[in-house]
Amino acid sequence: MRPCRSCGAPLAASGHGGGPCPRCGADNPAVRGAAAQPPTPAAQPAAPAPGPPRAVKVLLAAAMAVIGVGFAVMFFARVEPPKEAALRARQLSTQLDALCFVDANGDDAPDPVLWQDGKTRGRVVAVDGRSGQGLWASQEFERPDALACPDERTVLAGGGEDTRLRALDARTGKERWAASLPAIPDEVAGGDGCATVVMKDGAAMGVALGGGEATDCPTAPPPAAITGHFWERKKNPRVVQIGDVEVALTAPAEGTPRLTAEGRRGGAPLWKKELPARAPVSGGRPDLFLAASGGAALVLGVDVVGGTEPRILALDPATGALRYEAAAGYLGERLLVAKASGPYVYIVSGGAVSGAALRAIDPATGATVWRATPPPP
Repeated sequence: MRPCRSCGAPLAASGHGGGPCPRCGADNPAVRGAAAQPPTPAAQPAAPAPGPPRAVKVLLAAAMAVIGVGFAVMFFARVEPPKEAALRARQLSTQLDALCFVDANGDDAPDPVLWQDGKTRGRVVAVDGRSGQGLWASQEFERPDALACPDERTVLAGGGEDTRLRALDARTGKERWAASLPAIPDEVAGGDGCATVVMKDGAAMGVALGGGEATDCPTAPPPAAITGHFWERKKNPRVVQIGDVEVALTAPAEGTPRLTAEGRRGGAPLWKKELPARAPVSGGRPDLFLAASGGAALVLGVDVVGGTEPRILALDPATGALRYEAAAGYLGERLLVAKASGPYVYIVSGGAVSGAALRAIDPATGATVWRATPPPP
């Protein structure tokens, strides 16, 4: 069947499909080949083009996944970096164990002074003892070494192969004078208006704090046979005075260096006890860290079992009772300094590669009050 070309009425198929329309009489010529062709089916949608092979699809999907992960990592690293990475980026880092105190901002509170950066180049930095914010940084020194605070207004520093000892103003970090010495300065002990300088060759001389002139300094402690911060923490026993009680910390010379503490008043023993901590070891010898702060004797050691995780212990000086024991793994495996000044105990510690940080510790709880940050640029 096909419609009339004039009125649309259906035409009966006959012959080659031609003839008059039975309704309107219009002539409808035959369609060539109409008898030979089957009726045209209803229009169908075109078949889709063949897709890529399955292996190609898998590779494309994997590639898109990798790209997506890469963009995600880039986004989150930029927008929300890991907490510890952010803390490391903001912390004041040191490679040395020097630490002393001045009044760097005139608030009558002790402010820590230490070297910033590494062993080859560094600056002297003063840190606000109340907040941990860096206050100032000195000029750069080659191979920083000697560092001391002979009084609250002066910082003495030297380094490298330079035989000069430089005096820095405690409020600004600016150089006040430079004294030329016979040899490279090594250790400095402060006295009344003067300081005794021990040089690398073992000789000692006095300098005036006013202008660096050579002078006798009978009020400075006499130089020890072996000096330096490394040897300071090797003293065994280590002793502090808390009121009228003397507390001594001892590590055995052989075997497991488990710590023992004892209290004495007027030379008479009050108590003695073995502590649940061991002495950390460096250079093949135990390090003893003991500080008097907040009416307690604070011990910095490591755990007994593994001997690696730092622990802070507070002892009652009169009875030896353990007031608290706090895990302090955040201090790292490299313990360098623990000194009390003012309301806090200041600890310099960190990793073997990343450098060490300066922290203020509350002696009442063992908690960190702040971690030092560099001075503003």
